[in-house]
Amino acid sequence: MPHTPGTQDTGRRAPARRGRPKPPTPAAHVLALLLLAPLIGVFLGGAAFVLLCVAAAAFAAVRVRPAGLWWVLPAAPLAIWTVSVGRELLDTSGDGTKQAVAVVHGMIDAFPAMALALAAAALVAVVRRTTGRRGSVGA
Repeated sequence: MPHTPGTQDTGRRAPARRGRPKPPTPAAHVLALLLLAPLIGVFLGGAAFVLLCVAAAAFAAVRVRPAGLWWVLPAAPLAIWTVSVGRELLDTSGDGTKQAVAVVHGMIDAFPAMALALAAAALVAVVRRTTGRRGSVGA
């Protein structure tokens, strides 16, 4: 670049980007992950169900665009609830009373996983927001 009157050449170059960040995961893949984790966890049961759901919610919150966090946070508990209550309903045959009890059992079974998945996704969202702001202030 030629020097024009009034410009100064400091001799410094802009810092080179060493590694490119990975592009965000498409929304369809994130939704599939949020549904697939509880489906697999239902067959494993217990703590594996909770761990899979929490890991999927946290991973989804990490991989989605910052503007997409608004739908990842409620989607994780909703997917867990749907899979858990749906499994109980499929296992139950009979009148409305038995199905109502099955829905309640599914909700009770899903609640710990829903609460922990929401907490993990919210924690990731808060960390992403605070580190993103701190990085832009210093630049």
